Amino acid sequence: MYKSLVMLSALYASALAGSPYFVDIKNNAGTEDFRFNIVYEIRDCICLNNTQAGSITGVNGGLIKLFSSSDCSGKYKTLGSNSQASNAHWVNSFSFGASGVPTSGPDDYCPNWYAIN
Repeated sequence: MYKSLVMLSALYASALAGSPYFVDIKNNAGTEDFRFNIVYEIRDCICLNNTQAGSITGVNGGLIKLFSSSDCSGKYKTLGSNSQASNAHWVNSFSFGASGVPTSGPDDYCPNWYAIN
């Protein structure tokens, strides 16, 4: 019984460690959307400079930081993991994922994300 409980606890902990992180963006009219996702314990910087962001929603997004710069640098506003920022026109980049790890990107990659859909 004890061994089964330990194995079940280990399985649950590994599932939590590998949980995916999601962030959704929508345009002003709500007619275009795009979902960003990453897995495991990483953080990513996403450039939105060429994408109209009417709203940004964290869906288990981990620690989400919204920046007016296009490279996730400088001052930021924190968005809750399961929260929404409306009127997000000022956001030119955001980072999301696990807290306490370095952010990677955007490496000069800044497309119109709706065109990729």
